[in-house]
Amino acid sequence: MVNAACPRCKGAIAIDMTKPAAPPAAPTPREAPARPPAEPISYGERGQPQALVCAAEPADREQILTSLKEAGYAAHAAANPAEAMERLRFTAYAVVVVHEGFDGQTGGTPSLWEALAETPMGTRRNTHAIFVSPNVASHDATAAFAKSVDLTIHPNDLPHFSDALKRSVAETEQIYRVFRETQRALGRG
Repeated sequence: MVNAACPRCKGAIAIDMTKPAAPPAAPTPREAPARPPAEPISYGERGQPQALVCAAEPADREQILTSLKEAGYAAHAAANPAEAMERLRFTAYAVVVVHEGFDGQTGGTPSLWEALAETPMGTRRNTHAIFVSPNVASHDATAAFAKSVDLTIHPNDLPHFSDALKRSVAETEQIYRVFRETQRALGRG
């Protein structure tokens, strides 16, 4: 028998060392242990900016992944919205591409857009969000504002994804340039 103090209440706890330990109880969904992303970063991808692709259509997903990899990103695709949410929780992505229809909401679960919107502003400011949909025109600033993204792309323009991304990232860098210089000057950046 071993006696110990409870870390919370400091009360005495008697531990019987002669009995086998009981198996731990299964965690409730709220207490589920944190898991790293399903696909680890390979050695060659270390140091590259990370990109997440959320597209259900295989041809579109492959086109986007190829374009991102050619642009120097370590790009990975999420298999479903739950995996995308988990990856967003564990990785600070430089680019997140969401194709309309990927985020099929199920009752009570937050959408991928809500998760992106709830990302702390310091992180979100460094994440280039792209929305792909047949219902928007490419580079439509009004639609981008309405979706809280940096860039909209029509699927017909996916062959030009690299050029659109380069242009959009340059525009975003220009917009935030003064802000980032000020943050650095104040010792916050």
